[in-house]
Amino acid sequence: MNTQVFGRVSIEGIHAIALNRTGGTSQSPFGSLNLASYVGDDPHCVNANLEIVKELIAAEGICVMNAQHGNQVHVVSEPGIALPGDGLVTKQTQLALVSLAADCVPFGLIDPVNRVIAVGHAGWRGVLANVMQSLLDEFLASGAQLNRTQAVIGPAICAYCYEVPVERVELFRQVRPEAISSAKNLDLIAGVASVLAPQVTQIHELTGCTLEKSELFSFRRAGGQPTGRGGLVLAMSAS
Repeated sequence: MNTQVFGRVSIEGIHAIALNRTGGTSQSPFGSLNLASYVGDDPHCVNANLEIVKELIAAEGICVMNAQHGNQVHVVSEPGIALPGDGLVTKQTQLALVSLAADCVPFGLIDPVNRVIAVGHAGWRGVLANVMQSLLDEFLASGAQLNRTQAVIGPAICAYCYEVPVERVELFRQVRPEAISSAKNLDLIAGVASVLAPQVTQIHELTGCTLEKSELFSFRRAGGQPTGRGGLVLAMSAS
């Protein structure tokens, strides 16, 4: 397995890659495959890393999410940094979509028949705001069909490691109880899957705990110090 790739799914010419933090050009504390331009890393290193990812997924361009921890979704057709939001949808071939994350849940949607792809980003605020449904809605508005759709969920912090204030758990009790794993712990992956699973035909889990696995970026592991962002990348080959 390539040192830059944590896991990969390919569905009829559409590829999804969950990224490791290794195999890039960024130096400590961003080492090394950091794709985020907003964490203080050298912009030349970030751009070089994006070129590495483009080659990994065989894309001509790359559009990077500008996450806001909400449920805003954008339809994109050009490379660059997207408008602020937590979801991207495209029908553009060879344009990679990047959902950056470092403990939050990056997830993707694929309709290989109607040729639509999407990526989302769900932290605890995004799960509460149901960014999952917002992404599904825009995905369908772009021509996808649920009975053709498969989902991908990338690495995120696990329920055992994600201890939060009791008050935060209580916020989920009425809105998204599926994400509650204990009185003090949340399972964000379960929260995302609770919306996707009843609607899509299959979920591919490229999951692993970002805090426990040193090859993945983790905001919590960084303990307030600067760190990079990895996440999930989707791209559609030319038909």
